[in-house]
Order: sequence, then C-alpha cells, then structure tokens
Amino acid sequence: MSTPQQVAAYGTWESPIQPEDFAAAGSVVLDQIYVNRENGKIYINEIRPDENGRGVIVEYHNGESREVLPKQFNALSQVHEYGGASFVVDQLTGHLVFTDWDTKGVFKLDPQSGSVVPIVHADPKIYYADFDIHPVANHYIVAIKEDHHPATISEIENTLVVIDSSTKELQVLARGADFYSFPRFSPDGTKLAWIQWNHPNMPWDSTQLWVAEFDSGSLRSSKPVAGFHANASITQPTWSPDDKLYFVSDESDYWQLYRCQNEIVQRVHLDGLDTAEFGFPDWFLGGSSYAFLSPVKLVACYNKDNRWAIIQVDTDTLKWRDLGSPIVQIGINALKAVNDTTFAVIGSTPCLPDVATLVDIKQPGLGTILRKSSSSSLPDDYISSPQNVTFPRVHGPGGGNAFGLFLPPRNPRYRGPEGTLPPLIVAMHGGPTFQTGSGFYLRDHALTTRGYAILQVNYVGSTGYGRPYRGLLAAQWGVSDLADAVSGVEYLSKQGMIDKTRVGLTGHSAGGYATMQGLAINPSVWTCGVAESGISDMALLLKETHKFESQYLGPLCFSPGLTEQEQDAILKERSPLTHASNITSPILILSGADDAIVPPNQAYLLAKLIGAAGTDVNIKVYDGEGHIFVQGSTLSDIEARRYAWFRKYLAQAG
Repeated sequence: MSTPQQVAAYGTWESPIQPEDFAAAGSVVLDQIYVNRENGKIYINEIRPDENGRGVIVEYHNGESREVLPKQFNALSQVHEYGGASFVVDQLTGHLVFTDWDTKGVFKLDPQSGSVVPIVHADPKIYYADFDIHPVANHYIVAIKEDHHPATISEIENTLVVIDSSTKELQVLARGADFYSFPRFSPDGTKLAWIQWNHPNMPWDSTQLWVAEFDSGSLRSSKPVAGFHANASITQPTWSPDDKLYFVSDESDYWQLYRCQNEIVQRVHLDGLDTAEFGFPDWFLGGSSYAFLSPVKLVACYNKDNRWAIIQVDTDTLKWRDLGSPIVQIGINALKAVNDTTFAVIGSTPCLPDVATLVDIKQPGLGTILRKSSSSSLPDDYISSPQNVTFPRVHGPGGGNAFGLFLPPRNPRYRGPEGTLPPLIVAMHGGPTFQTGSGFYLRDHALTTRGYAILQVNYVGSTGYGRPYRGLLAAQWGVSDLADAVSGVEYLSKQGMIDKTRVGLTGHSAGGYATMQGLAINPSVWTCGVAESGISDMALLLKETHKFESQYLGPLCFSPGLTEQEQDAILKERSPLTHASNITSPILILSGADDAIVPPNQAYLLAKLIGAAGTDVNIKVYDGEGHIFVQGSTLSDIEARRYAWFRKYLAQAG
C-alpha cells in the first residue's frame, strides 16, 4: 500500500539528495578513459572531490579495480587552463605516461610495480598534455607544450613537441600556430596527424588538419589535408588500423565523420544521419566519440535532438546499426575500443549519472558497469524525466526557435497545494558554446525533488544543433542568449507549467554571466539568481583572461568593422557592472579564489555595487578553487547555499 502524499508548498519538499552527497567518498568525475588493447586493461582517470579534486588513475580488469597512481601525484593537465588528456597508455609495454598538476612534470608509470620515472625536466610554468606514444619506437612521445614563461598572455607559446624519454630531450615539431591538439601517430609510426588553429578562432570555429612524415624524432613534408580552403571545425583525427585517417568536420554544417586516403578526403555518408553531430566543442583536450574495433568496424556516438546514441558502422559498406545503448549523453574523452567486439564508454542515462561501462556489440544494453560517478542513488519514482522543448524566440533579434530541456518537480512523498504551480529555475549552460544534454544530472534532481521545475536553456550558440544555430550568437552574446531564456519562461507560462511570478536564474561561467546580466537587463522576470564563476566586467575579462579565450569575446560581441570606440561601448553595455543598480532581485555569487579564466575580482566588484544599492547579495569565494569547483567541501557548501537561497526567495515568494 503506497504512502499518501503530503501536501506542501513547492520548493519546501524534503529531498533524498543532500549537500554532503556531492562530497561523499566514492563520488567522482569520470574524466577520461584509455585502454591497453594488448591485455584488455582499462584505465580511467577519476577526479575525486574527497581528495580535493585529485586525478587518480584506476585500472579495471577482469572484474577488479585498483589504483595505480601513487598518492603524491595528481594526474590532471592545465593546457588551455581547462586541461584534459592528461595520460595515455603505451601499447608496447603497458606503461602509462601522465602529467602531474602540481609540478607540471611528465612521468612514465609502470602500473604493475608503481614505479614512476620523470621523462622531462619539470618546470611549473611549462604545461604538457594530449600525449601519443610511437607504436614502434616507444621512447618517442608527442605532446602539446604550453610555455607560460612570457610576461604577457599574447606571448605564451603553444607548440607540438616530441619527447625522447630515453634522454629527456625535447624537440619542437611544429610552431607558429596559436594552438595545437590531437597529435596522433599512424599505426606504423611513419606519419603524424594533428590539429592546429589561430586566433581569433576557437576550435569550434575554424581549424586545420595537418599530416607529416615522422622519422627519428623529426617531421618531413608537413602539409594541411583539410580545413585550409574553407572555415570548418575539424577535430578528433584517428587512424584506422589499415592506415586511413578519419576525422570529424562540420564542413557540411554538422559535425560529421570524414576519412582521408591517398590525399582524397570524403565524407563518411551514413543514411539518415546527415544532421547528426559526431563531435562536440573542444573545451577540453582529448575528445573521443568514436573508435575502431577493426579495420572495417567502428563504433561511434552521435547527437541528434539533444540525445546521444551509439552505433556500429561498417566502413566498407557504410551500413550502420544502433547498438541499443540507454546512454543518452556522453563525456568528452568518452569512448575507446577494447578488442574487436567490445568497447568502453563513459556516459549517463536518464536514470543514471555518468558511468563507465564495458559494452559487447553483440549484446544490446548498458553493458557491464565498471565505475559509477556517484555513490548516491535515486529511486525511479523520484526521477524527473527531461522533456525536450522547442519554443519560439519571441524576444530579442532573429526569430525562429530555441531549444531546452524541461524537468517538472517530482517527489512521490509530496504534491503541491491545489491550484498552485511550481516555481521555475532557469539554468544557463557555460561556454556559451556548449549544450546541456538529457542525461541524469544530480544537481537538477536535487532541485526537482525539492519541488522546483527546471528549464535548461540551449539558447542560440549552443552545440548539438549544427553550425548555423551556433552562429546565431555571433555579435549577440549577452543579448540573444538572455532573450531566449525569457522566451522560454514565457512559453512554459503559457503552457500552464510554471508559476511565472517565481522564477530563478542560475548558471556557471558563461551561465554565471547570463545570470548576472539577466537580472540586470530583465529585472521584472527574475525573482532571484545564483551565479557561479560569472563575468561582471567584459572589458576587464578581455584584459585578464587566459590565452585560449583571450580573443573569444570579439566574435561573440562585435560585428565586423566596428571602431574601437564602438567596441568599448558594446562591452560596457553587455557588462553587469554597468547595470548593477538595476539588479533588484537577490543574488548569490560564487567564485574560485584561483580562477585564471574569470578572476574573482569580477565577483567582488559586482557584489559591492549591488550591496550599495540595497539589494540582498551574498558572495562566497572559495580558497584553492579555480574556474571549475572540484573540492568536496566546496561542492557540498555550494549546494547547501543554493538550496537555502532558492527556498528563501522562490519557495516562500509571492
């Protein structure tokens, strides 16, 4: 017999998800995955909140797991500040090569003995990442090097290098471009492919794929093979076992699979998937959404209608079949082949946060779970299923439609009072070049189980819907994204799904900026806000941010041909600081003291002005945290503050 539901105001329900769940031992971020195909051992880098965000490499094999990284090391990289691709597996020896966050050194690790040997002379101002090991002469290790010795951001140099681990000597293979990524050896080691690009482009704007002959630690006959004749975002170069070079490109307006053989480039045309996206924005290094099981068989993840699927492709016939995986959202470094019938993948389902699983292509389903990202579990009757919503862009320029995910409140123990509607929390993703997917997200369910509705807005500029939709944010950041959020609120209100008088706004990074600017530009729409790592002064951000994003703002804010004076005026108009006196809704501001991407003075400056105007503002800057919060104590404290803030201003408002 079921327990009768309590009648209680939305936003006041007791949730099974508590702040301490975000810091619990056993909860991790599944950062990246690599496989030793010689013995089937799988290595996953786990970022552990209960160890202050330390990256720990764990080996999985034959149903058992064990940590292989000694306690004094932290296997995280800092190239581009966002990092990624911090380790790789040597297929000849089974050893690992990794970089350490604290020393920035590069080391070779024997996972059997635990022996660690440095292979470069460590320098805390020189960062390395995105390694690949020569398949024959395995003392050669290619990597991306980022030199922070110069005094100014513009002088920081990124190069493609090769490390000779037998001598600790390093040689530059390519320089002159602003950025490099994805150095990858061909199966016999005679060729090297990589991606490079220049400012003001970001990797999702325009990149080039290069190939060169590799011989005894040097390159010959370097030349571009794709991306040199038209703007295209090219990513994830991968050599097939039979020496064909595959990659992902959005030359067709969608991130599709391509291959190059004998200098002829062709799209891998898969019937019915012309508008699917096989890639994602390379905020982090080492993206991996497809892998070869054999020369003629690959598995790939694609994104369509805000849902990822995993397919098997015959590369000869180009026939494909869906593998029936329940995973609907994948990670960044997400998929690696284990042998000719199995692969490992990191992703989430509508009911499970990120899991690492071992999948046999002959057996549809989730596969064997190797690792769960969360030690917490939520019964099915507490899970709010995200609903894709498409709504007209009735505010701001452009017209057309925008997209989002709506999660209604759900808790089997409670229902709202008769005749009332739930308050809404609008969440703005970061980037702004990113996408909120339909996989299980614990932070959202912590709110829906408390009685809030959630709208995750995939505003114009978001990925997953093709290059034209991404391009609609050009020169419109801080305008069209905020207008889409307001349009989404209006749409849900007209559908009778939410209480329009109780609407909160929240987000991290670009989403934190959207929260600050949204409260300033549309104060009548928002009841309160919670901004994490947000931007309050656009001009200051341009002066202080890191190299990777130092020219990102221009195309997002300015139309071509504007004078410096006109650009300054736009930056001022798009800055929450300028409109601080308009912010009349209470705002909670959260920041990291060591944030190199959006320094914490952005938070302090805005909070001071808001407080002076008499609006309720609360600011918390966390010591030892950067742009992305990783420490368990921080994560639990943030959730506690968010729950209290929303309950105070949304659950009891009106």
